[in-house]
Amino acid sequence: MPTISEESNEEIMRIAESLDTISKAIKKQADKLRDDPTRLEPALNILHKATLTPKGKIIITGVGKSYLISQKLAATMTSIGTRAISLHATEAVHGDLGIIDKGDCLLALSYSGETQEVIRVCEIIREWGDCWVVGMGKSIESPLGAMCDAWIECLVDEELSSNVCAPTTSSSLMLAMGDAIAVLLMQKRRFGPLDFARNHPGGFLGKQFQKSL
Repeated sequence: MPTISEESNEEIMRIAESLDTISKAIKKQADKLRDDPTRLEPALNILHKATLTPKGKIIITGVGKSYLISQKLAATMTSIGTRAISLHATEAVHGDLGIIDKGDCLLALSYSGETQEVIRVCEIIREWGDCWVVGMGKSIESPLGAMCDAWIECLVDEELSSNVCAPTTSSSLMLAMGDAIAVLLMQKRRFGPLDFARNHPGGFLGKQFQKSL
């Protein structure tokens, strides 16, 4: 095995420790759900119900890193059978709210639960009174939580760099949680390989599925 300097070894060990921190946060989330499955049921029921109609969809909103997570989750959901779009909370109040239809579900992402742009969008949707609002963040006991019909808790003990608190562990957990929910919605719709091949004909995955069909 090639040798490396002591400094490089220490740096790589720090990366390994960071990965451990993220994996422990995800494991802790899984354990919470096993201990109390009811904590997630209301949110899942709403997300599923919103997509049962032909035009029903999930609108995922956020700003900053949460908006980037919303883009990835919307792309994943769309590719595996759930109608979803990403909506930047700032742009929403400048005309983009027009994409939301009666019966849709707004999935609002904010780890702190205090992001004003996201809260404003939720306030407007609540005023409309014909859409669901589901929140995802660290605590339902937050301004955002007070606006929601259901809550998806994603609480972490620490970020990877606690001295600056940049979203790292929390953003990883929220993304993982969103992916897990996306797969469950896919399974509930009985979305299979033929459906995926239809949606994803390009790239390596598309070629692999075309070969197997």
